[in-house]
Amino acid sequence: TRDGLLLLLLLLLLCFSTKMAGIKKKKGEAGEVKKYITRNAAVKKLQLSLRDFRRICILKGIYPREPRHRKRVQKGDSKIKTLYFLKDIQFLLHEPIIWNFREHRAFMRKMRKAWSRNDKQKSRKLCTQKPFYKLDHIVRERYPTFVNALRDLDDPLTLCFLFSKLPAIHRTPLATIEMCRRLTIEFMHYVIEANALRKVFISIKGYYYQVEIMGQLITWIAPHPFAPRNDTHIDFKIMKIFAEFYITLLGFVNFRLYHSLNIHYPPKLQDMVKSKGKKNRNEIISEHVASLNAPLLRNKVDDDDEEDGIDTHLLDEDTDQLQAAREEALKKKKQQCLFKGLKFFLNRETNLESLTFVIRACQGQVSWDESTAEGSTYPVTDESITHEIVDRPQKTQKYLSRYYIQPQWVYDCINARILLPVQEYFPGVTLPAHLSPFTLETATTTALYVPPEKKKLEALQKGDLPLDQLQDVEDSEDEDSEDEEIKESETTVEENKDKKCDVELEEIEEVKEAVQNPSIEKMAVHEGSEVIVKKSEKNRREKEETRLSVMMIPRKQKRLYRILRTKERKEAEKVVRLTNKRKIIDEKEKQKKKKSRTIENSQKRSVVKI
Repeated sequence: TRDGLLLLLLLLLLCFSTKMAGIKKKKGEAGEVKKYITRNAAVKKLQLSLRDFRRICILKGIYPREPRHRKRVQKGDSKIKTLYFLKDIQFLLHEPIIWNFREHRAFMRKMRKAWSRNDKQKSRKLCTQKPFYKLDHIVRERYPTFVNALRDLDDPLTLCFLFSKLPAIHRTPLATIEMCRRLTIEFMHYVIEANALRKVFISIKGYYYQVEIMGQLITWIAPHPFAPRNDTHIDFKIMKIFAEFYITLLGFVNFRLYHSLNIHYPPKLQDMVKSKGKKNRNEIISEHVASLNAPLLRNKVDDDDEEDGIDTHLLDEDTDQLQAAREEALKKKKQQCLFKGLKFFLNRETNLESLTFVIRACQGQVSWDESTAEGSTYPVTDESITHEIVDRPQKTQKYLSRYYIQPQWVYDCINARILLPVQEYFPGVTLPAHLSPFTLETATTTALYVPPEKKKLEALQKGDLPLDQLQDVEDSEDEDSEDEEIKESETTVEENKDKKCDVELEEIEEVKEAVQNPSIEKMAVHEGSEVIVKKSEKNRREKEETRLSVMMIPRKQKRLYRILRTKERKEAEKVVRLTNKRKIIDEKEKQKKKKSRTIENSQKRSVVKI
């Protein structure tokens, strides 16, 4: 009928209009709100406890996120909540390790029930059925290539070195400490065999090391060999979860690195150690491996050592970059064999592990007293020892065939890539400044403060300042500083007098020529002269130009420009502050030297009078 047709048409029109206009959605159902989820909602979605949720997030590498508009995401709530990406939580739903967590929760419930009933037989039976899980698939998932694992190796090494030095307490189990100790020793052995050490620095935090493996720079911190303080404010639960994942990662990396050099893994010694006394043979071998002073057993030794070449196909056009790359490669080769042919002996007060690792990484030989630790190769009486490292007052017995130096000499030589003079590192001598090799040296940081010790070191590296004449130059600079100032003042006065005389002579000659030749026309072409612009005018023009250029910057980029300007201003203030501080220190040292010289001169005069 006609009414039915009209109703159908109205319905069609309504459907078409709703499709064209779109159904209005309620607030909080679309947009940025749907991208995030709170922690409580995520725990409910995964059906896990808060402890297990924290563990799975650390193992999978999922961290809280900060939204752009927190109030909008939290549906008008201004309270700060922990937010995650919804897609990350949905990704965790398919993780098989969650089932292991649930099995472990059920196992612990059964164990508590057996303990409450004091049923020892059932608790022993349950201990044999304890569920466990592996993290191999997570390591492969997070690091699809081996280079990705090497890039992310800074934090694993730092944490493993820290755990290897911690005491065995209920918060740090012995199995974790022993595993971290084993993995760190294996990694240090690889660095020694590959000669991959590049930089070392000693600070209050510990020893900074930097190695280069497959073109990737890896930096970590090893703590000082002191007994650490058992601080109760540190959350070891979180650190143990990270250590659990890092142990698995470092095991994979060590296995791959050892096989790249054809070294047997786990490491074995070339010369097998014989057991002495009651100690077990395996314990003695592990102690010798931990001493880092014995070569490792290789699966296959190649007679022809392959030289590391430079990829020149990308640098054929740019000759400067090619030359710089070749020079850097030569410096690295020199650094790898820096201590080759030198024999060191370490006294018991020095850090044996750090010095052995650093010296052997540069092809040096190391030994110590047998009573100090296992792994010594030659005694103190060996006449072929070239350097003995001492950190206490000198002994009565001395050998003329060796140098007695402080430990800082070894680290400074590695950073400088040359053998520095030993006169500044004798026992009892005030050591030079231990410069950090991790400072940036780029075109943007050329205006930064450069200490005079670094300038002297650069002169030594370039060969401008001979190694033998280093101390003589320093003494002569201090002695002749006053004479140079007097000479400079005299020369400046003489130069000013000469300039005045020259100007007066030129004016007299011009007057004589004009008197002798009156026929010369006054109109003539003379040689042009430079227009001297005052500094104040020049600075004013530069300021005006910069002001106009800043006005032309778009509004979006002005904020970035202001940030860069404040950073430059802070760096300039830092440079001024450091230079003033250095001037004060130098003046104090000069005054001390003057006082010592006057005292010496007075003593000499009194002796002469007597």
